[in-house]
Amino acid sequence: MTSDSNPQPDKADVAILIVDDDPRNLFAVRETLEDLGAQLVLARSGEEALKHLLRQDFALILLDVHMPGMDGYETAELIRLREKSRHIPIIFLTAINKDETHIFRGYATGAVDYMFKPVDPLILKCKVAVFLDLYRKTEEVKREVEAKQRLLDENERVRREMRQAEQALRRSEERQALILGQLPIVLYTADLTPGIPFRYLSDTTETVLGCPAARFIEDPQFWESGLHPDDRSRVLRQLEAVHETGLTMVEYRWRGPDGGERHLLDQAVVVRDEDGVPTELFGTIMDVTETRQAQQQLAHAQKMEMVGRLTGGIAHDFNNMLMVVIGSLERLVPGLADDPKAARRAEMALQAALRCSDMTRRLLTFARRQQLHPEPVDLGALVTGMGELMERTLGGGVAIAIEAPPADAEPLWTASVDRSQAESALLNLVINARDAMPGGGTLCIRTVNTRFEEPQTAHGMSVPAGDYILLSVSDSGCGMPPDVLERAFEPFFTTKETGKGTGLGLAMIHGFVKQSGGLIGIDSTPGAGTTFRLYLPRAAMDALQGPAPDDDGADEAFAGRGETVLVVDDDADVRAVAVQAVTALGYRVLEADGAEAALTLLDRQPVDLLFTDIVMPGGLNGRELALEGLRRHPSLRVLFASGYANGTSAPEPEAGASADTGGAADPGAVLGAVLSRAETLPKPYRDGVLARALRRALDLQAPLAPAEAVRG
Repeated sequence: MTSDSNPQPDKADVAILIVDDDPRNLFAVRETLEDLGAQLVLARSGEEALKHLLRQDFALILLDVHMPGMDGYETAELIRLREKSRHIPIIFLTAINKDETHIFRGYATGAVDYMFKPVDPLILKCKVAVFLDLYRKTEEVKREVEAKQRLLDENERVRREMRQAEQALRRSEERQALILGQLPIVLYTADLTPGIPFRYLSDTTETVLGCPAARFIEDPQFWESGLHPDDRSRVLRQLEAVHETGLTMVEYRWRGPDGGERHLLDQAVVVRDEDGVPTELFGTIMDVTETRQAQQQLAHAQKMEMVGRLTGGIAHDFNNMLMVVIGSLERLVPGLADDPKAARRAEMALQAALRCSDMTRRLLTFARRQQLHPEPVDLGALVTGMGELMERTLGGGVAIAIEAPPADAEPLWTASVDRSQAESALLNLVINARDAMPGGGTLCIRTVNTRFEEPQTAHGMSVPAGDYILLSVSDSGCGMPPDVLERAFEPFFTTKETGKGTGLGLAMIHGFVKQSGGLIGIDSTPGAGTTFRLYLPRAAMDALQGPAPDDDGADEAFAGRGETVLVVDDDADVRAVAVQAVTALGYRVLEADGAEAALTLLDRQPVDLLFTDIVMPGGLNGRELALEGLRRHPSLRVLFASGYANGTSAPEPEAGASADTGGAADPGAVLGAVLSRAETLPKPYRDGVLARALRRALDLQAPLAPAEAVRG
């Protein structure tokens, strides 16, 4: 049995292991050492002692030598074999083994002392006290060493964290400096004295403002001297008010030493000390020039779109009125053969109406709603063919030079453009060049093949990479300053005297080129002349077609043969003129004022050709009417008429779809493919144009086979 002393062992800082098989000896030793303030652990065998050593550490072991089973020597040897207990001092106590051999064996097994029973209590107590004091001092040294090591470790951890924090701060500052260096922003501090002189400006000052920071600091008036005169008083007044408001944001124009004008956004806040007294101004200056330019371009584009919509709508309605005038005059002129004077007046009215029609076409070109008829055109031949006309237009004071591609160069590609619109655009550029050279000069026109390797953007136009034909017109005239160049394509903007220009010429050229899928470039220097560059798309095939004949009247070969034509138009006057013209050509005519009435007629009786206006208010438009008519009656032919397309283009056939698929293709795609080949007559049209279009639609359009019709 093992008994442990319990003099508040939880408060004892040391423990002594007493090992003896005699309970009386254990009691005697415990009574002797009890007042030393140590925890006394008693064990009656070597095995029990080893178990206690596994559980805790001891300052001293008092070990009886002679014990049954495992004696003191064997126990000491095992204690010394364990790493955890080999350092504990051992004092052997014995009443039997007192010869030198046993004493030597005790010291050999690791004992620090060898005492004989009966033990003098005072001597034992003194010796144990020495070992306890030594243990306490050793433990205190250990604690001090551990505390010092903890301090060293903590100090090293703190230093390591500080290094890491410094490195992170340095990396953050480098990143911030890199970001700020790439942004159009200047950081600054300034005094709150009148004039607000700068104290500090960031390194981005020269990039943003065009001059080094030192210039602003050394000369307090330098920043103020660069303010735009129209902005100066407003900006200074607002900055002076920052004392009361605590912060401010002001935008102004600033002109630097390089002469360039910048739009700057200045945001500043007052910095106060601990007592709340204003000490300085901290702020940022951001270059918002590109943003303002983009906003101006957007506003200009929106204005162009708004004017274009208005112009296109007016031109469309005007075309409908001209359709009535021209159609009525064409009906009237043949009946005045017996009255030359009246016939001449009617012809004059007809020609005036035709000139009005030409003007509306120009307005629709400006509005990008004119129906262009692109065809393969040799721009080199077009320029050469207009040479005589251009010479008469320029007069004798201007020399004209037409540059053809070099003989060893690749032949000029064919452009895909509307021939008449291309001629009109060239003539407009020639007239502008003449007006820019009132004292005479040189006009150079050249055509050359151009290939864009990447998409290009300019003046509100964007074109993909590909092949284009450049038509360049250069003059040696007065040129245009930057502010005029920015507004060159703005409708109704002109620098010419009142009565000498409408301001629509370049706007119409812009509309024609954009609608054709091309690009415009301008180079102009005041006093050195201007060059206009028109990049027009290359035709898919370089086969040329000659200009269409001028159809002033109807030919008997294009007369009707009794076919039934359904005329559809929501305007009663226009419809009446169209009905008269088609009837006069020898066709049987039906009429309808809209899609619903037209479909009713198509279902009631056979119709050979549907002749419909495209733009009709409410319900189906002309193309949707034609699509539904083809679904119900696959043999129907279609001819369109419109003042402008206005976004109602025919459905595009799907890839791979054709009219000869035997029903394998999507029916909607097949019908769309048929409609995409239908001709569209631009209003107002002449009788001859109408006659040819009707015959082409009836004779050349391939109707859908019944098997390809969409049923149900």
